[in-house]
Amino acid sequence: MNRTPPYPPEPDDSDDVTIADDEWQVAEQYRVEPRTRPAAGDEGTIVIQQDNVPQGPVRRFPPDLGPGLLLALLGVLLIVVLVPAGIWLAGRDDDESAPTPTTDTVDTTTATTTTQRTPTTPAASTVPELTGLTLEEARALLQQENLVVRIRRIASEGPAGEVLEQSPEPGARISAGTVVVLTVSKASIPERVKVPSVEGLLTSEAASLLRQAGLDVELRTIRSSEPEGTVVNQNPGPDEEVAPRTIVLLEIAGPPPPPAPVMIEVPRLVGLKAAEARSQLLKLGLRFTQRPVESTQPKGTVVRQSPPAGTELRKSQAVLLTVSTGPARVSVPDVIGLDEQAARDELEAAGFEVQVDEQATDVVDESGIVLDQNPAGGSSQPKGSVVTITVGLFG
Repeated sequence: MNRTPPYPPEPDDSDDVTIADDEWQVAEQYRVEPRTRPAAGDEGTIVIQQDNVPQGPVRRFPPDLGPGLLLALLGVLLIVVLVPAGIWLAGRDDDESAPTPTTDTVDTTTATTTTQRTPTTPAASTVPELTGLTLEEARALLQQENLVVRIRRIASEGPAGEVLEQSPEPGARISAGTVVVLTVSKASIPERVKVPSVEGLLTSEAASLLRQAGLDVELRTIRSSEPEGTVVNQNPGPDEEVAPRTIVLLEIAGPPPPPAPVMIEVPRLVGLKAAEARSQLLKLGLRFTQRPVESTQPKGTVVRQSPPAGTELRKSQAVLLTVSTGPARVSVPDVIGLDEQAARDELEAAGFEVQVDEQATDVVDESGIVLDQNPAGGSSQPKGSVVTITVGLFG
């Protein structure tokens, strides 16, 4: 039974869809005969002929796509692309600390409308210099830059609450809402160190022990009877608990002190002969010096001493002896011919003592007159010696 294949009517130019060669790659060995309406009695088969290839089944490549099927495929493609993109954008919005405004744009194609979200880049912030500030000061600066603070506390010798380190570094440009990690000093109980006992040790051994214990050392040399170079005293003392790096003062024995001086009591020497006084001083270990002076005391007599008796002197110190050279010699005034009173006054004024002897006379004019004197006038005599005058007595 002959049947005419149900060929569709000749398409209109407005509905014709052409697929370019770069979309559908057809091998050159294929030749596709143009489709024309078959002649009467033709079975309506399109014959695809391949050169030098045995005839096989009839192929339709590519398939014939109508306008409806093409639109359906385009819709499925849009769903596959847009649904994951929407999920990703929703998740990204959740991660951000604050929503950013978006602008909706409409892309119109044949029988299809889509909406796209264009994200806005967050504003950048500059990380300020925070080290050395207190935690409160650093937190205020970060809040001004819309940055998030995270704190890590560590023990430190610095004051509690001081910012020691920061990450990111100062001056870094980062997005608002980024975390800045601050390393902050925390208060800690200071460690205590027990001071070892080093008294009696050599200086090098004592200093080594103290430094091993975490302490510092200061040395001071003193005179001591202990062996030279050994520790005589320490401060702080043994077993005291102090802070690390505390200075321990060590007093080190230096050269031995000089022997104590021998003290000698000065004896009484006034009135002794100079030779005897000198002998006593030498026996006691003292020295002497001697100074002469005129005196009424006998010649060679000690009339003064310095220091006085009872004073203590160190060995080999000297005592000053003042020794009399005897009385001073004075020329005796000649008083013969003077009356008794005038002679007496003149002799006493010269430093002599006066003694009067009387002698009888027959001459009236010789009565009360000095007739003779001894020693004679003009002679040199010790001052204070006696001059005897002879006075005439009439009758």
